[in-house]
Amino acid sequence: MFTTEQWQAGIRIIETLKKLGYEAVFVGGAVRDFVSHKEANDIDIATSALPDEVKTIFKRTVDVGLAHGTVVVIENRVPIEVTTFRTDGEYTDHRRPTDVKFVLSLDDDLKRRDFTMNALAMNESFEIIDLFEGQRDLKNGLIRTVGEPIDRFKEDALRMLRAIRFTAQLGFTIELNTLNAIKSCASDLSYVSVERITAELEKMWMSTNLDQGMIYLVKSNLAKQLPGDFPFTHKKWTQIGNPKNVLMCWTFLCLLQETPDGSELARIFKLSKDLKQQINQLIKATQIRYERLFSIDDIYHFDKNILIHAELLSRVVQSDIQPMPIEEIDKRKLSLPIQSIRDLEVSGQDLMEWFNKPSGPWLKEILTQIELAVLHQKVVNNPTKIKEWILNESNS
Repeated sequence: MFTTEQWQAGIRIIETLKKLGYEAVFVGGAVRDFVSHKEANDIDIATSALPDEVKTIFKRTVDVGLAHGTVVVIENRVPIEVTTFRTDGEYTDHRRPTDVKFVLSLDDDLKRRDFTMNALAMNESFEIIDLFEGQRDLKNGLIRTVGEPIDRFKEDALRMLRAIRFTAQLGFTIELNTLNAIKSCASDLSYVSVERITAELEKMWMSTNLDQGMIYLVKSNLAKQLPGDFPFTHKKWTQIGNPKNVLMCWTFLCLLQETPDGSELARIFKLSKDLKQQINQLIKATQIRYERLFSIDDIYHFDKNILIHAELLSRVVQSDIQPMPIEEIDKRKLSLPIQSIRDLEVSGQDLMEWFNKPSGPWLKEILTQIELAVLHQKVVNNPTKIKEWILNESNS
């Protein structure tokens, strides 16, 4: 588990800092994942060295958050975040401390963290430093705050949504006092930016225990505090399974509305223009499946992923519809004579020469006629056959 480039780079950074008399340890999610025998993604280090000292010690560094004590050290081409031990000042906006104070004590640094499982540290010899029984909580699958839960959530309201997201990602339960504190502080979610809420929801959409996360979202009272008036509390969330797909989950949220509106959802949650377009396409395709099986034109005009997602969503929202096998959708999509108008063997230039006419609105109309004719196999996608067919059509 410690043979990856990231871990090896981290060990070298810690050893370098300790040789110079500083304290340095691994912290955060990487340690949690190590204790849980999972592969870690991001390796973070906490140290007693000040940011300027870290920049002096290592040849290659990048300033990413000096005000909060963070410097990225490039060790053998591997970037590792190195952050000075710190305590947080007063949280006046329920999100961020007004200032931070650098300290020499690892204990003080760990005390400011959100949950016990995230307050673990580990030295370069792989020995775990556990001040708050985080290993016990990990073993028991329990999410519990470091210290008094209401204090932690009053400091940073985003922590409440993070707790819910962890239930979805890890399949853990929330310790009773922690859950009760979330219920009490739920209205403070209004202090959290929409962008951060969206990011947490999308991490939950990609999780393996989505139903558990959605249950806790309702049980904690946070569902009623989310932006807009969307059906996060709908009972059908327990039926969607774990699609691990952001597009499907946002669209499902819309489809549970009386009048689905992907554009309004995208506006409120500040989703990208591309995602908004995909949501609206998926809504349209799913609503078609409510009424009938996909036609040749549907299969042609929608992307394969949209068709498959629509089929799966329609089965959940309208459980009594006639299912259309995914294999059949895939097979029919692949068997189409063309996949888009770009596949036509003729161009606008060909048509202008055949009809001896300059470009104009007529060109698009005739290309569309040819596109549909090839799609429905009224003519073969061949320049000679198409020319013969379109000239006959125009003369008839």
